[in-house]
Amino acid sequence: MQKSLFVAGAFALSLAACSPEKTTETTTPPVATAPTPATPADASAGVERAEVAAPAAPATPALATQPGPRGSQVALTKVRVIGDIMTVELQASLPPTMDSNSETVRADIDQVSYIDDATARKYNVLKDQTGLYMALPLDYSKKSVSVSARKAGPGIMTFKFPAPPATSSTISLSLPGMGSFDGIAIQR
Repeated sequence: MQKSLFVAGAFALSLAACSPEKTTETTTPPVATAPTPATPADASAGVERAEVAAPAAPATPALATQPGPRGSQVALTKVRVIGDIMTVELQASLPPTMDSNSETVRADIDQVSYIDDATARKYNVLKDQTGLYMALPLDYSKKSVSVSARKAGPGIMTFKFPAPPATSSTISLSLPGMGSFDGIAIQR
């Protein structure tokens, strides 16, 4: 009996030590907050949810733009070398005046290449150790990329190439059906 009283007393003492102290003085005045609008409650889960619009992704500035297939616009947004690999990123979109809301933009990867402007040497898209092209998004054939160009947002394509020599500062990128992006500066 004494043992259980001792345990109960120790438990009560530990609860008293853990409870927050209440003070009657405040050193800073309370901050007024704006009332938050009431949100509809989710009746099935008993949880209130606030609808917050996701911030729009900032538009990546284009290094160059070319007309693409079926009225689309293709913007070259990145040419960056990291180590021995150069990554090229393109965004396909539709102009607001277009009748269609979506168009598919495809490129056969074996026809995508760049020329090092300093050496006039041509480079093709890299392949991984299994023989797949290092490009995204690959379509079902794994031999081309395919994106949806939409009014609501761009479709993004990326290609990985062998990096040009460090002495090279610009390249010219060639894409089937989208023309050539000439004299593009390389970021290192």
